[in-house]
Amino acid sequence: MDREAAIVVIGAASLDIKGQLVRDFLPGTSNAASVRISAGGVARNIAENLVRLGTPALLIAAVCQDDFGRAILEQTKVAGVDVSGVMITCDQRSASYIAIIGPTQELLAGLDDSSAARAISPEWIDLFAEQIRRAPMVLLDANLTRATADYVLNMCEQAGVPVALEPVAFGLATRFQERVGRFSLVIPNALEAEALSGLPVTDTATAIKAARRLVSLGADIAVITLAGQGAAYATTSEVGHVPAMVTDVVDPTGAGEALAAMLIYGLTNDIPIAECVRLGVIAAALTLRSPETVAPEITLEYVYAQLEL
Repeated sequence: MDREAAIVVIGAASLDIKGQLVRDFLPGTSNAASVRISAGGVARNIAENLVRLGTPALLIAAVCQDDFGRAILEQTKVAGVDVSGVMITCDQRSASYIAIIGPTQELLAGLDDSSAARAISPEWIDLFAEQIRRAPMVLLDANLTRATADYVLNMCEQAGVPVALEPVAFGLATRFQERVGRFSLVIPNALEAEALSGLPVTDTATAIKAARRLVSLGADIAVITLAGQGAAYATTSEVGHVPAMVTDVVDPTGAGEALAAMLIYGLTNDIPIAECVRLGVIAAALTLRSPETVAPEITLEYVYAQLEL
């Protein structure tokens, strides 16, 4: 496998609109807030994090030729991501995500419109078949249609390319429950892990149990993110838990994508899984204390420096 080839990341690219409340939310009226706008989307965020970690990434996504779409493309291109795989279409409006963040930095609600990812068809995937077949790893986010996801999985299985799944949300994760065994790596949060494994996830012990269930279903590695409790993981030969780093939270958006990118970097560079998860937890903490969806200071050197503290 060509280690210099790009990781291929397929799924949603959106514009994030994040409003952080000044005081407790009061329904039925306007609430004072600080509002920030930036490029987002699970697949796009992972691609940018990979580039900041020094790994080339090709993003396959879809945007409309509107103001949102142009902003998404420009910000992603400036970050260094290869956007040649981004489809420009107006059959679907550009994706957007609205986050309502409480005065103590907790996510109160997220509104996600990522329907644009449904425009990514097998025919569009075929245009990038060579890059996919050469990739050290391909990541799918669950915004894709099942037909397109299956098409990519078939292509990767024939080429011997490992595929990771970011389930994105509980409802989307349920659509991939029967496909868990086709992924080399699955990276759900607690709710998504319940959807994929059929087991409740309420603490570290139940997360490890669910991770083991996902491996028993055929996944090579399962890493379940647990917010303030860190992350639990399982492989066919190892289970473990890495506690969260104590950090001030400025914005909760994007931490899971930073962890996913760090896992992908580590696994494609033959780093042991326990160390991969530790590095991923550090990357998530760095993102939590950044006002940006992708923390600009995330580099491989910076993450490793935190590991040594």
